[in-house]
Amino acid sequence: MTSFITSAKPISRLLIFLMTSCLTASTSAPALAAVWFARSKATGDGMSGASPIGSSAALDAATKPGDIIILMPGETPFDGGVALKVGQTLMGLIEGDRKPSITNTDGDQHGGNGVVLADDSRVLDVRIERTKASGVLGVDVSGTSLLGVEVEDANQSAGFTTAVTNVLGRISHGGILFIAAQPGKAVENRVLHCTATRATGIGIGAFALKGGRSRLVVSHIRVEGGALIPPLFDIGVTALADGRSSEMSLEMADADVRGRLSPQGRNVLVFASAEAKAKARIERSTMGEVGQDGVVAVAARVPATVAIEIRDSTIEKAGQMNIEGTILNLPPSDPARAHESVVSIDVEGSIIRDVGFVDGFRGEAQNIWLAPTVFAPGPFAKGRYRLSVRNSVVEKAIKAGIGLGNTGSEFGISSDEGEYQVRLRNNTIRDNGASEITIAASRTHVDARRNYWGIPTGLAKGRVVLLDKADRSQLDASQPLTRPSEGSRLRSGGPPE
Repeated sequence: MTSFITSAKPISRLLIFLMTSCLTASTSAPALAAVWFARSKATGDGMSGASPIGSSAALDAATKPGDIIILMPGETPFDGGVALKVGQTLMGLIEGDRKPSITNTDGDQHGGNGVVLADDSRVLDVRIERTKASGVLGVDVSGTSLLGVEVEDANQSAGFTTAVTNVLGRISHGGILFIAAQPGKAVENRVLHCTATRATGIGIGAFALKGGRSRLVVSHIRVEGGALIPPLFDIGVTALADGRSSEMSLEMADADVRGRLSPQGRNVLVFASAEAKAKARIERSTMGEVGQDGVVAVAARVPATVAIEIRDSTIEKAGQMNIEGTILNLPPSDPARAHESVVSIDVEGSIIRDVGFVDGFRGEAQNIWLAPTVFAPGPFAKGRYRLSVRNSVVEKAIKAGIGLGNTGSEFGISSDEGEYQVRLRNNTIRDNGASEITIAASRTHVDARRNYWGIPTGLAKGRVVLLDKADRSQLDASQPLTRPSEGSRLRSGGPPE
């Protein structure tokens, strides 16, 4: 089906897209939808391809919910953006390999956004470029689908939306954004075969706030490059839940994310704060060079719960950590329940390698790191950490393969009292800087039986670093494999033996 959709003619793509989109639609479009034609700077009434509408304002006035808008190629992008109504479809009419384009240079028209989504709206085969605000923005919308949309150089103003989070403040604009902020409302949206390149702030983001619940499905996407909005918005893909009962779910497959190269750059950020829950599943994807971290799970304003599953993927070439799980020491949302916070990372069939590839954090570069982080004055936040790595390769970190816990010495505070449960099985873990495993928390248990450590005799004593109150009894690395397991050997590029 994928190859057929990619190669099909535009009308065939539209029919397929409409049929598949019906699976997630929550309302029905009118039985007889009008078809409108638009092209930059045209002067027609939009009733036919020979007489297209030429302005955003005229298009808004003419169309009704459920209509289909055909955007035709023009000499310049269609300026002013497009605000879709419920059930509408915006389709680009491809000419050769050229998709028609949209821009918006005017903050007074549709907020400076390229396309503003409505419930059950669909966007197909358009390029959105150099918008003042977001390339695509959906606020409290559900049932939307993007297919074959290319977003380039979005958020030229380095501006912010009106949505606010407890920790990060106002959410920046970006390439493609979904914001769900209606308490109790569940929304679901899809981004398929799309790209977001050089977006300022955020490439693709989904946010569940104030008790909203959001599910975002992304597949066959490429997110690359982009500029930082200080202090923290330099993110390829993010899924964030903030506030009591807020829930965010990201499902990402066949994705390529890389190129956020500032010292704050992160490829994928999964974030929950103030009694919220956020989860992500990443499959068959590649996270490439990035200024700070590859895939990050963050819990803040505890209690909060974050869970990430990574399957059959490659996470490589981060500046600081390829995979990180942390709890911030911000004031708790509910002190009596702060201990309920959980950060969980589950990796299977993946390659985690070459951390420290980008300058800036090479002295700290670890392939996998779970520990609390100091974000404000005071002691570390307490919480539980869960890590499972199976049938994977963890190799070639500059500092350490897997780091667990934080001594607090760098910040002059007491050592980490978090609880760590770690299971490593059938992996190849080798050639990682000063240690394969570093333990810096006394409440840590590592079941590391049946792994290959680079030599047939198993994990050498000198390849384990124990800090502060940590003790070797916390680590069981018995029953070592004498050679890489079949799955990890093939994933690292070696021939089967």
